Amino acid sequence: MTKHLILLLFFLFTGLINTAISQTFNNTARIDSLSATYQKNINSNPQVATKAAKEWLKESRDLGIELQEVRALYALGNLSNITGDYKSTIKYTNETITILRKLKIEKGMAACYNIMASAYKSLGEYPKAIDNFMQCLKYSEKTDNKVQEANAYQNIATLYLLQKDYDKAAENLDRAANLYRAIGDDDGVLTTLFNFANIMKEKGEYAKARKHYQTVLGYREKEGNKAVIAYININLAQMLVEEGRCEEAVTAMKKTLILLEKIQFTSDMVIVLNDLGLCEKKLGNTKSAIKYFQRALAIGEKRSLVRYSAEIYKNLAQLYQEDGDYKKALEFYQKGVTTVADQNSLDREKYVANIQEGYETQLKEARIQLLEKEQKLSEAELQQAEVKVTRQRLIRNVFIIGFILVLLMLIIVRVLYVQRLRVQKEFALQQEENAKHKITDMIRNHKLSVIQRYQEGQEEERSRLAREIHDGIGSDLAGIRIAFEHYTEHHDDKAQSKRIANAINNACTDVRSLSHQLHPLPFSKIGFVSFLNDFISQITQKADIEIQTYFFPEEDIDQLAEDLLADAYRIVQELINNILKHAEASQVDVQLTKHTDHLNIFISDNGKGFHKSKTNGIGLRNIKDRLQKVKGTLDIDSSPGHGTSITVDIPLN
Repeated sequence: MTKHLILLLFFLFTGLINTAISQTFNNTARIDSLSATYQKNINSNPQVATKAAKEWLKESRDLGIELQEVRALYALGNLSNITGDYKSTIKYTNETITILRKLKIEKGMAACYNIMASAYKSLGEYPKAIDNFMQCLKYSEKTDNKVQEANAYQNIATLYLLQKDYDKAAENLDRAANLYRAIGDDDGVLTTLFNFANIMKEKGEYAKARKHYQTVLGYREKEGNKAVIAYININLAQMLVEEGRCEEAVTAMKKTLILLEKIQFTSDMVIVLNDLGLCEKKLGNTKSAIKYFQRALAIGEKRSLVRYSAEIYKNLAQLYQEDGDYKKALEFYQKGVTTVADQNSLDREKYVANIQEGYETQLKEARIQLLEKEQKLSEAELQQAEVKVTRQRLIRNVFIIGFILVLLMLIIVRVLYVQRLRVQKEFALQQEENAKHKITDMIRNHKLSVIQRYQEGQEEERSRLAREIHDGIGSDLAGIRIAFEHYTEHHDDKAQSKRIANAINNACTDVRSLSHQLHPLPFSKIGFVSFLNDFISQITQKADIEIQTYFFPEEDIDQLAEDLLADAYRIVQELINNILKHAEASQVDVQLTKHTDHLNIFISDNGKGFHKSKTNGIGLRNIKDRLQKVKGTLDIDSSPGHGTSITVDIPLN
């Protein structure tokens, strides 16, 4: 009995492990999918990439997969650096470095220090930026990571470019380019070419710079790399400003600003807004310039972009000075000077802190050496104690392992139980949701069926009335007209006879028109546009109102389906009747336009209008029911004293 119980427990435990392995495989596939989404959208759609990276981080933490957590944190740091959220870059990258140190992994350190250095550079904290670049080079050499080594040289070149040391910038770019070529990294070579173009631009060699930019732009447009496309367009626009072509520059920068807003590159938006302010200033558009500077300043202060904020303060001060507002000019100038002074003071404090940190590190190393000497003196005693500790550790480990195995089984059972409950709950919710959808569909189908039967009944009744009027009253009027004509042949009162004959003819015409309106012939025989024009013409003859019509294209409208044209005719008829009854209008416009996928009906009048909150009458309810059947839409724009405009769209499919 005991043997069977042990076998049963063994198979149960094996099944639990297999289930856990299957669940782990599914979770891993989910993480791989999120990673692929991040890689696909990093340059073209950063919002989608950020969402995928955050879900990737959550999944990794929930599953306790630290290596995947490291990759997700690095992805978020890289995205923040690309989009200009540099504080988040530093936060995520520091978390990545902490876990890598915990796992004793050096391979990803170079990449982490590289993007963190780039973030510090963009924030204007150059001492920290160069320190992190040095760390990047150190780990690149230790792990033989040529890509990150080249990236570090490239970023160091941009620091020299900011200091206008073009020779050193070019030297570091040459080092980076040689490394990229050695490992066959074409993307890196293109990035180096972009930075060479930046050097040409700063040196005022615009023709060479523009040539390099256009080369890189051609490749990046084929890739769909929106980030680099935006950077190149920023530099091309800045050269236009330097060449005095401010109007062209404004047009180019506005297009670039739209792209940056779309991909949410906020720090680069500050650069473009500042450049737009400078251009508008040169063009004499002071108000526009101030508006652009203030927008740039709002983003710069929010993102702590001190270097940019100081420059914008000074630009605003100069603008207000030229405009004669010396109070505001002095206020912004002082803010700019204070910002620069604070940053310089902060850099000095950080430099002193680094020196103190190095000194304390030396003291710690000396203490460690002293402790090592003391440790050697007591090695014999430690060896004796070590045997005893080893025995105790072995006993303790046996108990811990046994406890962990039991706990692991309990956890697996608990997880499976909770998972089963969750699946059952989700299944019940899904059944409930399906039932709701079925009920909703039944109600909608029933309502549509009722509307269709009601409209079919209306059409049948109109058809019956049309036949009664045409065959009954029409025939009677025709007989009366013949009898009267026979009568007038034997009487001489021509004036009175002519008036009566005209009245009988008008009555015959009205009866025939009413019969056709109630139940027109198939539009394929009489032409829909022609029929609708006749209907409107008859109304303008009887009522004191002017109706303008516009049908485009007429031939395409006439070829639409008979049912759709019938619905369109009834809608137009109902709307014009409503105008005649209630609007007190003197002018009406009727437009029918066939688009690719829908027929648009637009009817407007200059009548007294009405409140849109007012309860709809029978006419509008009939129109809405007819549109619900064909999945059309109705939009009413009206207010008392301002007339009414009604737009109807009927799908063609």
